Amino acid sequence: MIETFPTYHELLPDLSVQMAERGSLGLLVLDASALAQIEYEYGSTAYEEVRARLFKVLAEQRGKDYRNEDIVALDAPRGLRFLIFLDRKRRRGLPFGASDLRVVRTRLVSSLVPNMARAAFPYRKTLPPIEVGLGLAIHNPLVHTERLLVRALKDALEYAAHERNADALLTRERLQDLIVRGRVVTAYQPILVMKDRTLLGFEALSRGARGTGLETADELFGAAEDHELLVELDRLCRHKALLSSGRIPSNARIFVNTLPATIRDPQFRGKPLIDFLGRAQVSPERIVIEITEKLVIDNYGLFRETMDYFTDLGMSFAVDDVGAGYSGLESIAKLKPHFLKIDIALVRDVHQSQVNREMVKAIISLGRGIGASVIAEGIHSEEELKALEAMGVDYGQGFYLARPDSGPE
Repeated sequence: MIETFPTYHELLPDLSVQMAERGSLGLLVLDASALAQIEYEYGSTAYEEVRARLFKVLAEQRGKDYRNEDIVALDAPRGLRFLIFLDRKRRRGLPFGASDLRVVRTRLVSSLVPNMARAAFPYRKTLPPIEVGLGLAIHNPLVHTERLLVRALKDALEYAAHERNADALLTRERLQDLIVRGRVVTAYQPILVMKDRTLLGFEALSRGARGTGLETADELFGAAEDHELLVELDRLCRHKALLSSGRIPSNARIFVNTLPATIRDPQFRGKPLIDFLGRAQVSPERIVIEITEKLVIDNYGLFRETMDYFTDLGMSFAVDDVGAGYSGLESIAKLKPHFLKIDIALVRDVHQSQVNREMVKAIISLGRGIGASVIAEGIHSEEELKALEAMGVDYGQGFYLARPDSGPE
């Protein structure tokens, strides 16, 4: 039986007695209200499923992340804000003060919150935000207990918002410093010919250097998107990828992920581009500009106008994440890129999924029709590799074949 929790309104008599006895009540609020969107996207059954998982996590962590004597309640029926009223301190029976609440909050953020966030899978693929705030309700015999608790709840939500804003400001400062100082690391992952495992080229993968707090690609590019610095980061990553490419074989192509703004960047055109490639000792024929399927479709007119400039220099184009759920195969065919990279979701378990196999076959057929080579990325098993090879995929990329190599930072 999964434990459920009452609303704090149902507990007012007990809470009133405890506040009068102790002089105050310490309150921590776990705000998972961001998950309410699941009900609008997937329906009430999915929403209740996620809530039941949250209840289960809280019940299992009682006595671990918080004490058995603490009281857990909801702020409203069917709500997603969990209120933890803390029992008095073990030593001398003292009530909790603000400094004590901060200590408990730190423990919940590091341990309980990640477990709760995982309850949203598969409706959320990445961990959703669950904010933790703190408040202190101080006993006042002239004011009804509910009003005192409402004020403490308001204080806790304001505290959570303050922490969120402070974290965002810190992340923005780290990101700005990273861009200004050029503190990105480029790892190169091989792309191999399927039939004989010889080398076609490498995809340049960027992440923040150690100590930046943005060491993974998701952290780095997620922060750049949140703070509207994607173009600035993209320019840096492209610059670093080409300058660092001296450590890979001179006959290998370099696949560089770029945003649509790349093709309008004045430093990636004309004499500045030629001078830069000279410094990087990279010939244009080795460069493959890689754009995701969605960005190609959203910016089709822009690409159609300017692709010729880069191809005339000798560069190639690749469309990434083909088959990721967008309906732009016709647009992709008209652009006639040199490479089509199959979305990793179609590669995953392709040996078991008939739907995935049919989608891959359609992409292979499209590639042959427009003269584009097909690359399967994200290959993680021998079974996937054999299935893709049997279907006629030209090139492969993924951990099963070779992991990214960052070399010396």
